[in-house]
Amino acid sequence: MTTNTSARSSAYSTTIPSGWDAVPCIQFGFTENKGPIRSPKLSTVFDPVPEGANTASPVYLLTPDEYHRQAEFENGYEVSGTTSIGKELQDTCEDDNRVFYPIHIESDVYHDAGAQTLINWFREFTEDWLDVPFHDCTVYFSGNRSIHVHVPRFVHGETQRERLKEQAKTFCEEIGAELDVGLYDAKQLFRLPGVTHESSTLPKVTIEPEWEHDRIISEATRTSPELPVSYAEVLRDVLVHRGKVTTPSAQSPSAEPHAEIHPNLDLDAAVLELDSDERVVETPLIEGDYPESASDVPKWAQYRTKEFSPYAFGAGNPRSVAALRVKGGAFARRDKRNGDTMIPAYFYGAVGCNGKFTKEQEHAPLQLSKKDYPKWDHEPEEKVVIIGGQSRSSRIFSVSSWEATEVGHALISDEGGRDTALDCLAEWGYDVGTSGSPASGSERANTSRAATLDEEPRTIWLARENPRTEAEALQRKAELDGIDTLSHKERIRVACRHLGKGWQPTWKWFEKQYGSTFKPEITWQFLRGIVEDSDFVEYNDVDVPPKPT
Repeated sequence: MTTNTSARSSAYSTTIPSGWDAVPCIQFGFTENKGPIRSPKLSTVFDPVPEGANTASPVYLLTPDEYHRQAEFENGYEVSGTTSIGKELQDTCEDDNRVFYPIHIESDVYHDAGAQTLINWFREFTEDWLDVPFHDCTVYFSGNRSIHVHVPRFVHGETQRERLKEQAKTFCEEIGAELDVGLYDAKQLFRLPGVTHESSTLPKVTIEPEWEHDRIISEATRTSPELPVSYAEVLRDVLVHRGKVTTPSAQSPSAEPHAEIHPNLDLDAAVLELDSDERVVETPLIEGDYPESASDVPKWAQYRTKEFSPYAFGAGNPRSVAALRVKGGAFARRDKRNGDTMIPAYFYGAVGCNGKFTKEQEHAPLQLSKKDYPKWDHEPEEKVVIIGGQSRSSRIFSVSSWEATEVGHALISDEGGRDTALDCLAEWGYDVGTSGSPASGSERANTSRAATLDEEPRTIWLARENPRTEAEALQRKAELDGIDTLSHKERIRVACRHLGKGWQPTWKWFEKQYGSTFKPEITWQFLRGIVEDSDFVEYNDVDVPPKPT
């Protein structure tokens, strides 16, 4: 759809009710032939949604003078030093902490991961990380390849917005979720309910969390949802009707619109306060090279050797088990595992989720997740058993020296394994649980991602028109201009982006890009080099097939 400048500005009105101390405003976005376009002026949340608008910004509280200043400009672009009067006002509100960011959640991997995987991510993020009941949220199919969640809360100001973004990034890193954290940048626009997607011609429709793909597509195909009359209507539906964040006078039909975003909304209750995610941990002084004195090696190794992660490769695998002796207080390494908390330890024995990563009578750090660190209250020389997995919320037991030794021996002995260690702990009265152990018997200790080879391969979709990462931009360049336009290092970056979905879809993508010039042996060597490179440990669970002949 092509939208002219006057249409894009049609929601802006020059008059507001008298007596307003602040004017809640938003910026509308449009999609034209040349790409997304933003309205140069801000509209109040009560103004009609202009024709052709498909996205809306966060809410900016302008002073009446700021709002009326927009009338000085004919089209909004005649502003010195910036792109538009709207952007200038947005910048001012950001500087003064006068921005309310509706909390949205989005994932673009709906077609790859499936609806229920995304719903599980959304539910855990809202309930465990934001402390908002998921059943109060509104869930939408975007009309194309995303599922959206509108959470009935705001964050207020730039510090809170940045904390929300950091929480989302940490959440993705800890559980392996793929949320679009770019939503939490300043000035981001988000698709309005009911809008038809320009690629699929399907509308953004409300769905239920338990629906599967066929039910979702059926709903989007047969439903013609009404577009919101104003952005205030969107806020009312999400926060007041669904989220039940209402003022005492919410039932009064004579309530007049006022400057605090919506007349029926309890703004104080709707604002979510996020605590700082910074964890105060000691950074060890031991950051140097391998010690010259043999007597210094154990202590150096507790901080500097390869850490044991109870969570790595947890997807589809049994739980990890480790028996250890604590050797010091929590610490963090510079530029290591995103500053994750580590515990210096001596491992009697440890086996990772995929059965390959082990520790046997050696000094090394123990990695702790955000969920596990608050539970950690163990002192130096205390003996501990930790049972971890994909959830990143482990069972942690304080045990005796004899029990730690026995569990460690069971883990590393040829006749034992994780099953034997867990059985011992259960016999001694420890509640080891059953989650995360899909296999049984001796098969359980040897289960790895190789067991999932018969599953339907994941799809690598075309890069988006507006790539959100440098690697995706390189992918788009290859798809549009040819893969030969990428350097060797750039092809490595694209391969790394794809290998997270497995060997086969990555191979298929390269085969498609090269076409008639595709050389199987060279591509096999190229991908194998990445998978087996020690710098790319995240691909250790990618199975390399036999060399093509």
